[in-house]
Amino acid sequence: MKKLCCVLAALLIAATASAGICESLYVDNRETDKVYPERLNLRDAPNRDGGMLGLYYTGTQVDVLGVEGDYTKVSVGGIEGYMASEYLITMDEAEKRYGAESGFGKGRDAVVDLTGMWLSDTPLLEGARDDAAVLERLTDETAVEVLGVLDNWAYIAADVNGTRTLGYVDLDVLTDVGAYKVMIVAGKKADSKTTLYAAPNGKAIMDIKNGTACFNVFGRKEGSWIKVRVGGVTGYVKGGQSANLKALQSDEARKAIPYYPLMMQTKDDVLLYHATGDDDAQYITLGKGMKIELLAEADDYAYVRTYEGGVGAYHVGDFGYVKLSDLTLTDASASVGIAQADNGDVPVVLLAKPEKGAKMIGALCPGAQVRIVDYTQTDYVKVKLEDVEGYIPKSEIRMLSGGETVSERIPQRAIAKEDFSLCVSPDKKGNLNVSVTAGERVYMLGVCDGWAYVQAAASVGLNELSDEQDRTGFVQLDVLNAPMSSTHLTAVVNTDKVNMRTEPSSTTGDIIAKARTGELLRVADYGADWTCVVTPAGKRGYVMTKYLEFDD
Repeated sequence: MKKLCCVLAALLIAATASAGICESLYVDNRETDKVYPERLNLRDAPNRDGGMLGLYYTGTQVDVLGVEGDYTKVSVGGIEGYMASEYLITMDEAEKRYGAESGFGKGRDAVVDLTGMWLSDTPLLEGARDDAAVLERLTDETAVEVLGVLDNWAYIAADVNGTRTLGYVDLDVLTDVGAYKVMIVAGKKADSKTTLYAAPNGKAIMDIKNGTACFNVFGRKEGSWIKVRVGGVTGYVKGGQSANLKALQSDEARKAIPYYPLMMQTKDDVLLYHATGDDDAQYITLGKGMKIELLAEADDYAYVRTYEGGVGAYHVGDFGYVKLSDLTLTDASASVGIAQADNGDVPVVLLAKPEKGAKMIGALCPGAQVRIVDYTQTDYVKVKLEDVEGYIPKSEIRMLSGGETVSERIPQRAIAKEDFSLCVSPDKKGNLNVSVTAGERVYMLGVCDGWAYVQAAASVGLNELSDEQDRTGFVQLDVLNAPMSSTHLTAVVNTDKVNMRTEPSSTTGDIIAKARTGELLRVADYGADWTCVVTPAGKRGYVMTKYLEFDD
């Protein structure tokens, strides 16, 4: 039946064309997918093996030049080629099929969007080439209709001063409209990174961080790959990671999708480049201390947006590349930043991953200062204790930058029982060549697997500008004469349904909770008989010490 329909359609086209009755036909793809509508191929030969010249949406008008078998030779936008006859219909036929009020003949809605393109407007060209005559100039947010896609060009219809004008624009300056215009990178894991590729199965351009806004752009559908633009950079997200892109509905608040901004600032006056590795490329000078939002990392450069219009705004700010070495999270020039563990008198747990329930590596003493190596796009910051790296909650630290003062809490001090040297990791490996003599005082910064992370200095506090005076490292707990309150930072319940009381007494302390076997508690104050603990939910009380096993 389908073969018969094709023959009849071809006969109709041939007859009408030769009689001069029908000089124009319209593409009708009869698509069902409204997100990725079908496009009709324009080929250089009248068969399925013909090379593809372009892809055209339903409603595109073509001029008939002749018929060869199941294909019609047409001219569209100044380009000649062949289209399958079964997908070409007359306007009368379209009105019968879809109704006179259907708007058939209109291409797919799109908008000119120059965000991050470093352009004030874009030319509408007569042909699909850079040296073609300029018909008009289109400005940001101009509504257009996409009729076809030819490699890196879009064949469009634009309303210019009330006149529908057909022409070509760079494909990258157009975005989708409505619910699917903006996609937010939102990987399943808190620290997920989504890779942007130059082409399907091609070279990786950069890793896009969670929370970054992307624009859906037009182009040939490449299986499960999705073509997007991040600021001024266009690329593909592969099928396996396409689930990381979440549509931002047109009436949905930006904060509806979890967003963890990675905010940085310039160390000094720096250059924001339009392209990497080209000192002659366009650039803007950014002043010292300017806040920027890091969207992606590409080799030695960061792809950023200047911080204007509020966190997560995707339609303001200048996009471009800055050398990673020119950025910092603090005013310090030699480190990413310093944070102080600040959760009252409760230790701050150090986790292997930036997510709740992750494996515990160790714990930081209340008031301890640690060096930050990455202000992640999660609810955690990444810190480094010599060779040990882990994550601590942002809600439990005090950022020591921009004039932020330390809390009054100072970590517990300990006394060296014997001479020792600090190590770079809690395993006796990697001597730091920092010696501590018997009787010398050190500050307890944290506990990790029977080891203490300490600072051997006259006063507590990491030096932000130099590592030469930073005498921090690991030492085994048994060579320190330290208060139990600073060595027992966490505890595990060893008996089921242990009473937690308001006071350290079985007679006067009211029962406020039951601790279960294996539950991890934070130790606020160690005692030989009773220990003050805090549950993961934040409830504080006293448990008999004999029902607890400690982390050392």
